[in-house]
Amino acid sequence: MTVISLAAARAEREPHWQGACVCLGCRHEWQGVGPMGVHTGLQCPECNLPKGTVKWPFGPQVGDAEFRCLCGCEAMSVYKRAVDGRFITRCMACGTDQTAAIYGEAL
Repeated sequence: MTVISLAAARAEREPHWQGACVCLGCRHEWQGVGPMGVHTGLQCPECNLPKGTVKWPFGPQVGDAEFRCLCGCEAMSVYKRAVDGRFITRCMACGTDQTAAIYGEAL
């Protein structure tokens, strides 16, 4: 009979990221893997301090379609307005409402 850890099995099914990491202390670079939402405080394999972080911001992979505002910004902020409960998507650089451009109509 084989005994498996249910916590370990669950962790394997959770979404993870993979990519370049860098230590803010000793500047060592390595390839890392971590659960989504944990991207700082990584233990550096060189100096063993929790000063590691992902090297590059998360974004599309090579070949993926990408949405950018006409101003060139790719960072959007999505929020639900308190006034009417509508979801709005705005460009974080220029403030242009991009809701219709992304979803086809206002939500």
